[in-house]
Amino acid sequence: MTPEMQTKEEILTSALPYIQRYEGKTFVIKYGGAAMTDAALKESFAKDVTLLKKIGINVVIVHGGGNSVTDLAARLGTESRFVGGQRYTDAAMLKNVVMTLAGTVNTEVVGLINRNGGNAVGLSGIDNNLITAKKYAPKGYDLGLVGEVESVNVAFLNTLIASGIIPVIAPIGVSVSGEVYNINADIAASGIAQALGAEKLFFLSDTEGVLVDGELVPTLTNARAQQLIKQGVITGGMIPKIHAAFEALANGVQKVHLINGATNHSLLLEIFTHEGVGTQIIREEKVFGRASSLKRGSATPSQKQDLLDLTVMTKQDFEDLMHLTDVLKHTDAKPLAGKHVTLLFQKPSLRTRVSFEVGVAQLGGTSLYLSNEGVGLGEREAVSDVARVLSSYSSCIVARLFDHNMLLDLAKHSSVPVVNALTDQSHPCQILADLYTIRQHGKLLPGLKVAFIGDGNNVANSWIEMAAIYPMHLSIASPYGYAPDAATLARAQAAGISTIEVVDDPRIAADSADAIYTDVWTSMGQESEQLARRTAFKDYQINAGLTRLAHPNALIMHCLPAHRGEEITDEAIESKNSVIFDQAENRLHVQKAILATLLAPVDYDDPLLFKEGAGGGSFAASTQPPPNPRLEKAGEQEEYGQTEAAVHHS
Repeated sequence: MTPEMQTKEEILTSALPYIQRYEGKTFVIKYGGAAMTDAALKESFAKDVTLLKKIGINVVIVHGGGNSVTDLAARLGTESRFVGGQRYTDAAMLKNVVMTLAGTVNTEVVGLINRNGGNAVGLSGIDNNLITAKKYAPKGYDLGLVGEVESVNVAFLNTLIASGIIPVIAPIGVSVSGEVYNINADIAASGIAQALGAEKLFFLSDTEGVLVDGELVPTLTNARAQQLIKQGVITGGMIPKIHAAFEALANGVQKVHLINGATNHSLLLEIFTHEGVGTQIIREEKVFGRASSLKRGSATPSQKQDLLDLTVMTKQDFEDLMHLTDVLKHTDAKPLAGKHVTLLFQKPSLRTRVSFEVGVAQLGGTSLYLSNEGVGLGEREAVSDVARVLSSYSSCIVARLFDHNMLLDLAKHSSVPVVNALTDQSHPCQILADLYTIRQHGKLLPGLKVAFIGDGNNVANSWIEMAAIYPMHLSIASPYGYAPDAATLARAQAAGISTIEVVDDPRIAADSADAIYTDVWTSMGQESEQLARRTAFKDYQINAGLTRLAHPNALIMHCLPAHRGEEITDEAIESKNSVIFDQAENRLHVQKAILATLLAPVDYDDPLLFKEGAGGGSFAASTQPPPNPRLEKAGEQEEYGQTEAAVHHS
């Protein structure tokens, strides 16, 4: 294979996780700026949106055209004026807007896409009452016949999308009384994205994103945005764009991206590469991974983050971690270069030790395994002292202990992140790998039923914590006296995310389950209870009779090690529905994502993907985007009456 062929293969492989993630999702793209005026950029945009549609992403385009409106107005002798950074629209200007946007510009965009193999249809907000509008007067400004989105004919749009059509929409709306309004394209795109529940909203502009002192801000939260507006860093026409972004995020859109349309294929680079090329605008500051606490250019977060159990994670954190796991399986990323991880194990292990040691090595870091014989945690030396000493040598401590309170004490006195690799209370890394396995086999869908059969142990507790994060039906079958932790169960049930039940009949739990799961009946430290446990659990074995009650394609799962012939039969372990060894392998990939999230505190792309060149570790991506210089076009006006590069140095 030639180097060129290998590079192409790497590009396609790198894009695969994103393609899988976004298939069937809806992207709304606001198309404007230089991308609408430069011939090469117009072709690039048309090819990009056609490709997105071909790979199963639903695309809706809302276009601007402020420069064309201004040019036509000048030729017709109509004055253009701007109030508060937005175009004032009187009756004469409205005629220019309708002629230009719904006529010339819309027709050109549709033609470009169709010539490049797409299937686009041109619309304005007036067509079939697509956009119902009302008068818009931000901060009391009278903008004339300027409107904002009141409602969207979603059924009409969904019919077009389901027919394989790319709607191309001119931002003109009509009120219930028949008044026609000019709508700012960013506001129109935001309103349509909200109505559709879009996965992503893109603003193509003439700047690479939000800039501070000439540097790109890769990830922007609302708190940070308001601070930059107060400081006069974000000004003019960028302000309504930012407001439209956060309005979209507050009403169901998952993420907004501000990217430079003046770069060829910037849309694809932002979606399908690890680095991205613009500013991503996110709904909330993250809980797990500390995205909000990072200072650009610094490898040190304002406070450390531990993974002691799953209560520190949100559903978004979980989805981000799953996506990052996909990426790390398909890239030679080294975000832990120069970092050291200490493995502190009171309990011996095969999978946990090997998966963490191999994972750290694959991410470019180093690791050291310490058994309890060499440390004497809490006996030979105080937990607090061990934590302080290991923190001075390590970037992270991965601890596999008996007593969960000892883990909490270790984390309390450690200045570096602590990861729970198992305690008697919880096993978060295992359950994250298990959910990834279920997702890998196409079962992580609404209505998922997981049947946990056996001891209400640490694994069962972590399943309950996961059910407080990710919606599912969790049915735990344990004999009397062996139920999971009551406080953990109460907290999860109070969250109201999932249906969680604890029963004493394994047949009830197994009935119609999508995944049937078990663990050993007697764990380390419980050897004296082995005989009593065998008696109590004799009817809780995963065997052919029990699995017949589950869904015919139900996954058979075990966290290993397995006591074959006790909690599970050989037949079940080796059956075609068994994913037990996939679970074991996925411990490696998920734990790599956990470590990368905690130890490589750099700016994020989509989501948890590291920006090349930021502080801390960075991805050694297989492909690099082309140079992306900031476009300077002095004096050029778009919808807001000034350049999109309206982000000034503080």
